[in-house]
Amino acid sequence: MAKRHSRLVSKIDINMTPMIDVVFQLLTFFMLTLKTVIVEGDFNIKMPLGAAAGAADEIPLPPLQVRMTATPEGRLAGVRLGERTMVGQELLETLAGTDAAIEAALANARGDPAGLAAARQTRQAAVDALVATLQAGILDTFGNDPAKAEDAELELNCDPGLKYDYVVSAITAASGILRGDEVIPLIQKIKFAPAR
Repeated sequence: MAKRHSRLVSKIDINMTPMIDVVFQLLTFFMLTLKTVIVEGDFNIKMPLGAAAGAADEIPLPPLQVRMTATPEGRLAGVRLGERTMVGQELLETLAGTDAAIEAALANARGDPAGLAAARQTRQAAVDALVATLQAGILDTFGNDPAKAEDAELELNCDPGLKYDYVVSAITAASGILRGDEVIPLIQKIKFAPAR
């Protein structure tokens, strides 16, 4: 018997689709698990511009200290900028009186909308006076030049029981002055004194 050779040529096809699927899945996996390095914090570093050799470094200013004391009720009892008393007794009494009027109007079950609105308006005027007084004291410290205040540092030392809106007023006063529609920056570095 003669051998019959099959002329059927069997061609083996390699199916590339599963391999491409696996490659894309691996690529997707590594792209999704990649962790990028995130810069921690804002590094605002100012390098000197080639100072002459032997030049003395400028001595940094000590931080300005604002001391805000509170009454047992959390009202503002006094404000000092360094060793100077910044807020007079009349303004402190106005702030305390408006705080008491607002608290009384809120405690009243029926409420007095007109009295509450008037007390809030009077209190806002007193807070604006507080901000203006602190800004004047800060500007006076730097010879009324806001540009000199930008590199300074302010330390707020507030009593723990002080109402938070007084602290916000002090931060507002120190951070910039509003002249017309323009905000002129003052102190950019503000920190809180450690708790005692």
